Amino acid sequence: MAGAYSADLRERVLLVCARGRLSRAKIAALFQVAESTVYRWLQAWRSEGRGEAKPHAGGPAPRLDEAALAKLAAIVAEANDLTLAEYAARLLERTGVTASGPTVCRALQKLQLPRKKDAPGAGAGPARHRRRPCRVAGRAGPGRAAAADLPR
Repeated sequence: MAGAYSADLRERVLLVCARGRLSRAKIAALFQVAESTVYRWLQAWRSEGRGEAKPHAGGPAPRLDEAALAKLAAIVAEANDLTLAEYAARLLERTGVTASGPTVCRALQKLQLPRKKDAPGAGAGPARHRRRPCRVAGRAGPGRAAAADLPR
């Protein structure tokens, strides 16, 4: 999606429209905006007297308020090795607030709490995917004997 048009561009388009010498299609082509944009700007100017864009509405309210975030921090302090779904289930039990895994993840980031107890790969145990030296079987190289029955 393209960004918002500048206030200066909107002002210049409305000024040219107010002069009334050009059609709206020519004005749109001149300023490289869509005709529908010119129509909407003119309609807002005539009906509301507004020549500038509306301010951002703000979006939806966060699902987890400060009290729920405090409860989540307490849950993490008790058991910091749970999955996001388990955190969400415990949060539902204690606060009655339904939250998805991604919502819990964003809340943990907001609280600057790690999701997992240990960093990945830092746990004890055997390394399952160790890099081994790459060897190709049957190839003769310097210092290796070639198979007797293979031509060089």
